[in-house]
Amino acid sequence: MSTIVQKFGGTSVGSTERIKRMAERIIQEKNKGHDVVAVVSAMGKTTDALVKLVSEITSEPSKREMDMLLSTGEQVTISLLTMALQQQGVEAISFTGWQAGIRTDSILGNAHIQAIETGRIKSELNIGRVVVVAGFQGITEDGDISTLGRGGSDITAAALASALKADRCDIYTDVDGVYTSDPRFVIKASKIASLSYVDMQNLAVMGAGVLHPRAIKHAKKFGIPLYIKSSFENVGGTLIHGKIKQNGPSPVIGVTFEKDIHRVEMFECEDIEGFREAFMSELSSRHIQGDVYIQRCRNSLSLLIKKQDLHEVLSILEKEKDKWKYSRIEERSNLSKVSVIGGNMKGRSAIKVGVCRMLLESGVRVKLIGESSISVTAVIEKSHVQSAVECLHTGFGLDYKDTLKASV
Repeated sequence: MSTIVQKFGGTSVGSTERIKRMAERIIQEKNKGHDVVAVVSAMGKTTDALVKLVSEITSEPSKREMDMLLSTGEQVTISLLTMALQQQGVEAISFTGWQAGIRTDSILGNAHIQAIETGRIKSELNIGRVVVVAGFQGITEDGDISTLGRGGSDITAAALASALKADRCDIYTDVDGVYTSDPRFVIKASKIASLSYVDMQNLAVMGAGVLHPRAIKHAKKFGIPLYIKSSFENVGGTLIHGKIKQNGPSPVIGVTFEKDIHRVEMFECEDIEGFREAFMSELSSRHIQGDVYIQRCRNSLSLLIKKQDLHEVLSILEKEKDKWKYSRIEERSNLSKVSVIGGNMKGRSAIKVGVCRMLLESGVRVKLIGESSISVTAVIEKSHVQSAVECLHTGFGLDYKDTLKASV
């Protein structure tokens, strides 16, 4: 019998009525003869509400207690969804992350899955039950509850699908697939019917919020197809699987953005290359993602990070100041970054030139620009992100019904 993993995000299970509707989605797959494992997030804005409660108590909460608290949101959802299935006559059982056998490292708040012991899940599937698993969480070697960071339920679903050798992993969300940019932000964004793991990884790493990058990594390792689809509409979504040849004269497949970025710049670095290597190694050990730029004209190193990581990054820099030898730090907020994404981008100077020209013509000032093999990224003022994304999306021929050609 085939196994299907279905993941339902917070919007999908945002009310009891929606939970009942998602139960129907599960039952549809069960009635087709599939074994079904459902992975769910906390309801709606539950996690944000819990974080707000913490802010009323302390500004520097313990990471262990934060994970203990935040993991409760998913526990509510798994119980309610399991009851909704039982009410419809379907045998079902709910598991927290640790009950599902999900073992993680000890980086609390942003843990990585190390292994999954699937014995208990398989036993329940073998007797015909639907298994409902709390996303976003696991347990460390020391027995502490851990969370996987924002978007962690995607990771749970893909990792479980891989561990169970599932036939498919369906990701239900509030959009009906992957688009050339966020359709809630760019009205002319085009839906992409299918993507390779590599292209989806590139989009996700650079800010496309529809799927967590680590989820794609798990699926790719074991060749598990991912299907992004709408929780609320019966329309075709986006299939993510093996390598797909890109058509068209332009390598550009999408425009992504991150609205709330902080810039930390270290000046007068004595050994800028050594500093960069050591700094990136330290961030990696803590699972902190950031973009590092060397500005030789200022003899400085700039780091772009998310707001949630700012406090920890500043603590690292202060602790290691004598070893890394820089003179001072400057911080900047109210920044965003926009990225043009594709394959084999490095060395295509026309794309970088085109990005600069399009933004300049739209009145958007570029504060920093960088390129890699998958992207050209510009740092801009947060107030200009809408116009920047729209002009790049149009300029690279990605608007709905446009052909994929670059205007550079």
